[in-house]
Amino acid sequence: MGEERDWRGALRMKRLYMTVEGQTEAAFVEDVLIEHLAGFRVNVWRPRFTGPSPRRRGHIPSGGMFNRFVHAIEDIRRWLKEDQSPDARFSMMVDLYELPSDFPGYEEASLQNDCYRRAEILEKAIFDQLGDNRFIPYLQVHEFEALVLTDARQLADLYQVRGGQLDRLVADCAMFPSPERINLGRQSHPKYRIKTVVQDYDENVAGPLVASAIGLATLRLQCPHFGEWLTRLEQMDSAAA
Repeated sequence: MGEERDWRGALRMKRLYMTVEGQTEAAFVEDVLIEHLAGFRVNVWRPRFTGPSPRRRGHIPSGGMFNRFVHAIEDIRRWLKEDQSPDARFSMMVDLYELPSDFPGYEEASLQNDCYRRAEILEKAIFDQLGDNRFIPYLQVHEFEALVLTDARQLADLYQVRGGQLDRLVADCAMFPSPERINLGRQSHPKYRIKTVVQDYDENVAGPLVASAIGLATLRLQCPHFGEWLTRLEQMDSAAA
């Protein structure tokens, strides 16, 4: 009987519930992460949006879902209670850029100059507030388009871009040690930089497509914070409950 229990337990996969900020992150989870993590015995359920009641009813406007974080944390707490199994895991994919001021740890993090340190403080703060070891916090430094800028030349497969403009964008990005560090203000954050070259850039469609074309191996190498999160998700099946 003991061997049978071990055999059944080995076949059991972890369930991962993902809270996302918007359509871009949802598409990335559905089109890229679900298939990848299945190879690590992690079953990713359809990503969940959060926010005020109209969004819960399925009306998802463009832009982020986190105008106020109070809505998000209420949703996450409820979802944690709905599935209390030790096989369940929970995570989130939310931009660090323009994070609402009621996010746990916001004031402490705002005093930090280093973006990775800010993300670390904020992720620990929400983890502590939720008080559930099954929750894996993640903030994208600084926003999803940092992944796109890992290889901006991929944009040329979707849009007609003048070679000189694309070359300048690639050169500008190369000045940073990682695309995750690209964020110098409202007119220089990753999405703004892309739109100066591709005016009709559609983040919800092109963003996930470009990230998928670049590939997770390159993304995790060039974006270390993203890479650390992906590794944690991959290792969930072998981690103790």
